[in-house]
Amino acid sequence: MKNKELQTPLLNGQQNDDNNSVALLNNKINIIILGLCFCILFSAFSPTQILQTTINQNLGYYTLALLYSSLSISNFISPFIVSKLGEKISLIIGTLSYAIYIGSNIYVTQPSLYISSILVGFGGAILWNAQGSLVIKYSTDETIGSNTGLFFALFQTDQIIGNLGSATLINKAGLSNKILFIIFMGISFIPIIGFLFLNYPNKIETTIKSINIQDEEETKGNEKKEEKEENLSIKNIFKSTIILFKDKPIQLLIPSLLYSGISQTFFFGVFPSLIGVEWVGYVMSVFGFFDALSSFILGKLSDKIGRKLLILISTISFIIGIILIYLANKSKITQMISNNNYNNYNEEYKILCYFIGSALLGISDAGFNTQLYSLLGVIYPTRGEAAVGVFKFVQSTATAIAFIYGPYASLFDNVIVLDSLVIIACVLFMFADNFSKKISNKDTPI
Repeated sequence: MKNKELQTPLLNGQQNDDNNSVALLNNKINIIILGLCFCILFSAFSPTQILQTTINQNLGYYTLALLYSSLSISNFISPFIVSKLGEKISLIIGTLSYAIYIGSNIYVTQPSLYISSILVGFGGAILWNAQGSLVIKYSTDETIGSNTGLFFALFQTDQIIGNLGSATLINKAGLSNKILFIIFMGISFIPIIGFLFLNYPNKIETTIKSINIQDEEETKGNEKKEEKEENLSIKNIFKSTIILFKDKPIQLLIPSLLYSGISQTFFFGVFPSLIGVEWVGYVMSVFGFFDALSSFILGKLSDKIGRKLLILISTISFIIGIILIYLANKSKITQMISNNNYNNYNEEYKILCYFIGSALLGISDAGFNTQLYSLLGVIYPTRGEAAVGVFKFVQSTATAIAFIYGPYASLFDNVIVLDSLVIIACVLFMFADNFSKKISNKDTPI
């Protein structure tokens, strides 16, 4: 018996194009909402984190080490929680944990800081896993780079708002730490409103075909089968996250993930402690500005010129930036530029070098963040939760270890470790990027 066929392929094609345009626009709007919510949340959290090592000194290092240790361990169960609760509820739960952590700084006690650090580590794993899963679901192979860049561009403006805000409140308004953290805690609740407006990702049709009745019935049957398989996979998601470590692309990306984690310790622990309270807000706002701007630009370029060149630029930016900061701190450059008899000039040139160095570090951070997310999204489009879980596990483990040895490592030690690691990461990232081409070739219709 001959199947009945709907003889309107051109109309269907036009409808698919219109549907795709609407879906792409809706997904882009959701990315913007997600990025803005993260910007607001971390405008409160980032200054809190930066001030830990400045105000609480060694206690600050230990609490941050505990935070990232908790984050690391929690990444094994966060994919399961996100799959079970859904991304929207997971984002709200994660946000509440950040608010509690910020609130624990209003009246600082060692037990409260330790407990809240563990809690925000757990909540942070859920928050970031949900974020990574949504960005991947809101994207296609053609839009993953630009969407990742857009998210990080919006998100990283938190460094500008948060650091300039804290610098103004401390230096100009003369507010106490207690009032400062009360304000930050209030701000941290605002993103919950934005998360409530997030919609489920719209499906993008990538092919245009004439439809027949039998095909529709088969499609419905396949959808039910996929739904059943998805429910089964939730039970095994912990196992699938661990199994992902056996994949060649993940193994090649481990140095990049380690570098990403250890570099966070330098950006938000070591570097701010060199600058001092008076200038730290202004210098770190420059870091945030270049991080945000570069995230948008490099995300767009990623879809057009590929990831390899961009990761190389990011690597070079980091090496130059951290060496400049090291030389400025040791007064090597400042002695050469200014007459060493004038300490005021020496200090001014040191701060100038910190500003330039922070700009270069911001470019580098943007490059690695956008390209890592972009590559993982292309290689693991259907295993977003597990891929992000692995990413955050390795990254946060490295961050925790770095915060533990942070008080005992010299600036020179940090420079040697990070410069060596970023070079290895850059080379192996380029090999890992080849797997995205193999996947693209597999998906190309013949």
